[in-house]
Amino acid sequence: MKKSLFLFVSLGAVSALASCGGTPVASSVAPTTSSTSAPTTSESTSEGTSVAPTTSIPEDQKITITYKSTTGKPTQPYLEAYLAEFNAAYPQYKAVAEYYSGSYDALKQDTIKGFSAGNYPDLVQCYPDHVAEYINYGKGVNLDTYINDAEIGLSAADKADYVPAYLEEGKQFQVSGTYLLPNSKSTELMFWNKGVLNGLKLPGVNGGNAIGQDYFDNLTWEELFNVLCPALVTYNNGLEDAKKILKTDQAYHAVFGYDSDDNLFITLAQQYGYNYTSVNTTTGKGSADFVNDGMKSLMKTFHTAANNGYIISKGSAGGNYTNTYFTKQNTLFSVGSTGGVKYQFDDANPMDVGVARIPHAEGKDPKVISQGPGITVLSHGNDETGKLRAKGAYLLWKTMTTAKNSLNWAMNSGYMPIRSSNYADQSYIDANDETQYDVKTLDRLMARSNIYGQKLTNELFTSPVFIGSSACRNAGSAIMTYALTKGDITDDALAAKFTEQYNNAAKNIQ
Repeated sequence: MKKSLFLFVSLGAVSALASCGGTPVASSVAPTTSSTSAPTTSESTSEGTSVAPTTSIPEDQKITITYKSTTGKPTQPYLEAYLAEFNAAYPQYKAVAEYYSGSYDALKQDTIKGFSAGNYPDLVQCYPDHVAEYINYGKGVNLDTYINDAEIGLSAADKADYVPAYLEEGKQFQVSGTYLLPNSKSTELMFWNKGVLNGLKLPGVNGGNAIGQDYFDNLTWEELFNVLCPALVTYNNGLEDAKKILKTDQAYHAVFGYDSDDNLFITLAQQYGYNYTSVNTTTGKGSADFVNDGMKSLMKTFHTAANNGYIISKGSAGGNYTNTYFTKQNTLFSVGSTGGVKYQFDDANPMDVGVARIPHAEGKDPKVISQGPGITVLSHGNDETGKLRAKGAYLLWKTMTTAKNSLNWAMNSGYMPIRSSNYADQSYIDANDETQYDVKTLDRLMARSNIYGQKLTNELFTSPVFIGSSACRNAGSAIMTYALTKGDITDDALAAKFTEQYNNAAKNIQ
């Protein structure tokens, strides 16, 4: 009998998930959600603090802690289980979830809009760029106070267990301290059509040897554009229409697809050692540094590749995510988020999909972007109630990301584990043993993606965060889309695009 990648949390959560169309399977890593788990007499919590019996605190006297996120219906039952666990352990609080159906940027705008009226959550799911704005409004909470607290702080073992890059990301702001906590983390992987590419021998490629996992794991942009893409196009052109491995029946098609224009621009700057953005350590002010000869040269290289039919992106392909072309075989490769693996597979056109790291700069160490939302705590004042709310918000995050719960979340959400111990947990290893799943299935692809992700934890990078860094990201995206759009682009036109986008970003920097 096959094991499933998806695990159960509790009977109540199972019913909720089933109503959303999920197909969970019982697991021993489920968080306790039963009401019988709440303390009935005064006892100690996992932090060693004494709590009063649940029944001794009337509901209307509890301090409400609100967590606002974009968590979708399939994973809401798991989040609700963690909140129930928190409420049982800390009966002086009442944690509730608010689910937002818009984008992360819209959630940020909605949160800021509520500042003036005091109508905003205690915790909010967000990206670092958003946190910089919350800090600027005076609402960001420096969480070092709680993280390092002798009573409720993280133990040395816990600090060591969280993936270092994820904790470090929460400190990349213009002010010192930790303002963002890890939660739903992801990075980018290169998905490749293993069914048609694995074992293929192409003249002049890989020394005449068959291409496969090892070759793609070490692929550089130079090898991709100068060797592999030309060989694949030549090979494909020599096949009968019915046997072509790269189809051209959709409006957009290319050998290689990259979903995120902004991530590609930023990643290239990091991989090649060119400047993108920086922060003055003395003044704390950010700077847009991407107007340089290195990035201009790279954009010319990528523009030539786009004109040759080697690469498309979401921005240059009609605003559609490139996985929509990959699953129809209009691309052979697709770079996308580990948090969206399911979109790289189509039940109507099942394929054997392989995973590998994204291409890197020749002669340089591989680098891949750290992404996915974290959680920030928002201040509701420095009076006693405000301090208790901030403390409770931190404790809620701590409960949500215990070793048990972070494992459960990784197993059921599709996001990468945020703790090193999660990767080593036998239940995670067993569930992600790809050999138990049929080849052309999403379960097999999910297993491959989950296991491969741990290989990249030492290759993750983040960019400096400041007021205006989101505008720099938008500028990079616009330049990348411009470069990947087919047509003639002169050096002067490219330089003008860089200048235009620099000016757009610079006016937003503080």
